[in-house]
Amino acid sequence: MLDDRILTFAPDVQRRLTQTIRQWFAPEDRILQTVRTNTVAHGLPEIQIRPEEGQMLQFLAAIIGARRILEIGTLAGYSGIWLARGLPPGGRLVTLELDPRHAQIARQHFALAGVSDRVEIVEGDAAASLERLGQGEPFDMVFIDANKEANSDYLAWSLAHVRPGGLITAHNAFREGHLHDDNPTANATRAFLEALATHAGLFSTVIPVGDGLAAALVK
Repeated sequence: MLDDRILTFAPDVQRRLTQTIRQWFAPEDRILQTVRTNTVAHGLPEIQIRPEEGQMLQFLAAIIGARRILEIGTLAGYSGIWLARGLPPGGRLVTLELDPRHAQIARQHFALAGVSDRVEIVEGDAAASLERLGQGEPFDMVFIDANKEANSDYLAWSLAHVRPGGLITAHNAFREGHLHDDNPTANATRAFLEALATHAGLFSTVIPVGDGLAAALVK
């Protein structure tokens, strides 16, 4: 018989558990704190990943020995710093950003973090950028954190351009608790998760950290 017990915590308990995880496993240094503060000061939306999500991405990249990572959605560079810090010598992060102002702020933050030498920001429409990047060598890891309604398109591209043994990851799998709402973003997210779960060429899960980190290993 299926065990349908669901582990839940009171909000204050969940808050303390999250604080403990951040303190022990994902502490923000001065640079990351500055980037987060600057993001707000520049009027950018506060939709960047949480520290524990950044640490998890870095952890996953280390597990597979990722040397070439693609990020779809730069924003102010917060998640990119986590990813870039996890690269080995000679590793490269390519990150895509539609908004030129966001890209300029991210460049400043990458310089502040001392990772500019291993990060390339590609400005412009993601579809056009992906078409160009698809002509190059495969990626070891892709992190999707952009227009959620285009996630299925990003997945299709990733399936063709991530090496076997590589990872496809995506932010906001839980949609802040609104995954089962009836709206274009929630519907697109569910379709994306279903595709991850049912694709024969992937071994997938959702890691329940932050707002849910979808992760799929390419077989």
